Amino acid sequence: MKNVLALFYCFLVFSGVCAQENKTKASPANRDKISLFSLQDVRLLDSDFKHIMDLNHEYLLSLEPDKLLSWFRREAGLTPKAQPYPFWESEWMGGHGPLPGHIMGFYLSGISMMYDSTGDAAILERLNYILKELAICQQAGGDGYLLPTINGRAVFENVVHGNFETSNPFIDTPHDKTWEPVYVMNKIMLGLYQVYMRCNLPQAKDILVKMADWFGYSILDKLSHEDIQKLLVCEHGSINESFVDVYEITGEKRYLKWAQMLNDEDMWVPMSEGRDILQGWHANTQIPKFTGFESVYRYDGNEKFTKAARFFWKTVVDKHTWVMGGNSTGEHFFAPEEFERRIEHNGGPESCNSVNMLRLTERLFCDYGEVEKVDYYENVLFNHILANYDPDQGMCVYYTSMKPGHYKVYGTPYDSFWCCTGTGFEQTSKFGQMIYAHTDEALYVNMFIPSVVSWKENIQVRQETSFPDESSTHLTISGDSEFDLKVRCPYWVGTSSLTVMINGKRQKVKAGADGYISINRHWKDGDRVDIDLPMKVEAVPLNQASH
Repeated sequence: MKNVLALFYCFLVFSGVCAQENKTKASPANRDKISLFSLQDVRLLDSDFKHIMDLNHEYLLSLEPDKLLSWFRREAGLTPKAQPYPFWESEWMGGHGPLPGHIMGFYLSGISMMYDSTGDAAILERLNYILKELAICQQAGGDGYLLPTINGRAVFENVVHGNFETSNPFIDTPHDKTWEPVYVMNKIMLGLYQVYMRCNLPQAKDILVKMADWFGYSILDKLSHEDIQKLLVCEHGSINESFVDVYEITGEKRYLKWAQMLNDEDMWVPMSEGRDILQGWHANTQIPKFTGFESVYRYDGNEKFTKAARFFWKTVVDKHTWVMGGNSTGEHFFAPEEFERRIEHNGGPESCNSVNMLRLTERLFCDYGEVEKVDYYENVLFNHILANYDPDQGMCVYYTSMKPGHYKVYGTPYDSFWCCTGTGFEQTSKFGQMIYAHTDEALYVNMFIPSVVSWKENIQVRQETSFPDESSTHLTISGDSEFDLKVRCPYWVGTSSLTVMINGKRQKVKAGADGYISINRHWKDGDRVDIDLPMKVEAVPLNQASH
């Protein structure tokens, strides 16, 4: 009997290993030029980033799953176990309903990233409960449908029959004005994908695939191309990306086909042609679309999608971005000559915009390895994102006013549940995402944040710094191996100013064409690299300022 139990145990372990190894079923047509580390390979050391991450770790575990699940149970015809959270989650505003359940999608993404960043087993217990409850709600419908949107089934029945109009952010049907149901679906699908990939919980994949099949077979396959484009007028996040995710983990080509149907032509066509048409558009509606376009490109090779994504990124950064990295005002892009006037507006750059621009930047950096992406990422992360959080409670702001001497309005832990609350879950959980990167032969130090990264062959690099309070960073190598250590030379330093010392000896180094200094050597355990990053004061004028 003991032998049988031992054999059964070995089978379970082997099955788990196989499931872990075979998560990715489809290979991209265009592979990463540079890869980011998994969050589990990077651990933050004491810093402002670690402090905010710890506050949000505690906050995520304080939220009550049954309140987050309330609308899912109600719309599945089941009795809720608790009332939903207030404000955006349940209150009628300005003649339309709430955005119920959107926060669950952000929560799934954020807390799974937090598990990757911390290894906290309490998160797995929480996620197992949520997945079990979501599966019960999905099973109650019997066809894969899983949405907390109020009367969501009726909304999509009207869509299938052509009885709908779209604006942003609503789908209008004869009896309902519904706030962004495809956006909510996208956030839930993105969250389930993160749970499956980061926490190795197969039930998340099962729920995700059933959701994708319901939307694909029941909605997309029944709509004309024109009606799909009309549907995409309403904010939908990166629903194209979600279907690429399902294609990646299943290898079933129908998901890539559906992803190819979900690309908003009003955005990707002009941007792929190099035309800036952004003025007046709702900013955060557009940004995730381009992460989706880049995701589709990675798997189908359509160059027009990556041209659109790259031109969009460049246009937003060069023409529509404030000095601290955020973009737009009052949620909308505006003409560059309006910056002077817009500085007086209370509603400055939105937090969601920057979080979603960072997601797009991560994807483009991996695809092309351009150092300008890291320069931008650093600016946004330090000057907009980190500055958004209340250092006492860890809650974030919605808008960051650009008025000199203005104030911040932070969300509350259990009453706000804005979209920026949700992206706030995610960004704090992945502060370690872009600090390091790697190829097979090289380890890249992108940013200067106290942390430890674990790499192949038992190599670790520990980074200690008080940047930006000090103009230097210090790296200590653990392990014994030959590899290229590549350290970013920031644009604000200049290639001639950065200095490097290894074990107390100054090195002759110069940044290459890729923007990194490169040190190739057989590294020994305990080797120390000291990098001086001299700073200077620089005045940056507003875009097209008149004086």
